[in-house]
Amino acid sequence: MANSFHHLSRGVLIRNGKLLVAHAIGQNNTFLPGGHIEFGESAKVTLIREWKEELGIDCTITKFLGVVEHKWMAKGILQCEVDQLFEVNCDALQDDQNPKSQEDHIEFFWSDVEKLDENNLQPFPLRKLLKNYMNGITDTWWASSLNDEFDDCNRND
Repeated sequence: MANSFHHLSRGVLIRNGKLLVAHAIGQNNTFLPGGHIEFGESAKVTLIREWKEELGIDCTITKFLGVVEHKWMAKGILQCEVDQLFEVNCDALQDDQNPKSQEDHIEFFWSDVEKLDENNLQPFPLRKLLKNYMNGITDTWWASSLNDEFDDCNRND
């Protein structure tokens, strides 16, 4: 069986209790804006580049939040990822309207933190970390699903 590894940089932008999330059209999950770190590129540079490509706007990174390791199955192939997570600020975005995507396969919307389960935010360990963060727990994040059994939270077959 083939395996696949993803090294990602993701941004957390919260406004008035709402979190900016991305959704790949046709998929059943959401994720934080950002993307794949290119070889030789720093996680911060990746995040700024990805936000510019996907949202057409500039952002600033204000704080390193932590790392999440995650695995899932997709079409019978084991997928593993490492997400480096940063707090992001972007004055151009307001939570009263959903940002327009610059890419036709992704859409963005504001989600109440209480709806992260309903919106199937992935990697799923982020749901608890984000809820804690919103409640003032600002410890550096680390979570992993690598030793978890596969279930509906990490299966995409």
